[in-house]
Amino acid sequence: MSELVVTRDFELAFDEEAFLKLHGPGLERPVLRSKLAPLLDEIGALAAPTACYRAYAVEAFLHERLQLAGGTRIGSGPVASVVGGAEELYVALCTIGPALDERVREYQAAGRHLEMLLLDELGSWAVDQMRQQLYERIQAQLAEDGWRTSSPLSPGESTWPIREQRIIFKLLDATQVGIELGPADLMSPFKSLSLIFGAGSREMGSEGLTNCDFCSIQDRCKYAATR
Repeated sequence: MSELVVTRDFELAFDEEAFLKLHGPGLERPVLRSKLAPLLDEIGALAAPTACYRAYAVEAFLHERLQLAGGTRIGSGPVASVVGGAEELYVALCTIGPALDERVREYQAAGRHLEMLLLDELGSWAVDQMRQQLYERIQAQLAEDGWRTSSPLSPGESTWPIREQRIIFKLLDATQVGIELGPADLMSPFKSLSLIFGAGSREMGSEGLTNCDFCSIQDRCKYAATR
């Protein structure tokens, strides 16, 4: 087991054209674009990206589950097949902090529902950028030693149940990044996410895919055509 690493070194980009391309033609209307422009500045001021991660040695593959150093077992759904061949499992948490949650509540209380929805979408975009940057950074570091990495997975985004968040929170000290896990296995701040991926000297079960490739609603996702 490695030491817990906490990092705030992220460069989040909030470009209007990139956001519109990601979310499709529905936001092209002038009234929506006029609401979006100031929110792009607002999300930049509100976001305080912080992440932590730790690597655990994989002791055994037990059908759908992995047994990690220390005895913890994790997985089900696609986990074992995606990280198959891994010698280590990387476990991570990312958040943009609590300020956005408070601002969304303020918009809701004021009846400014369009701003509320747009800011919520921008928060999801921000934490997704964090996930990608963190994964690519660790991937590049491992590649220097000749190691490969599996595709990343997050609980609840595939047939891997969201209740597995509880195991991730046992493996990481989430207080170091200000994240709490609620009774419904939802994280606070709301714009937070967890992920895992395998690493090792051999070929992984799945490499080069994104969270969208494992999503259980990809056949009806409103953003699928824009990704």
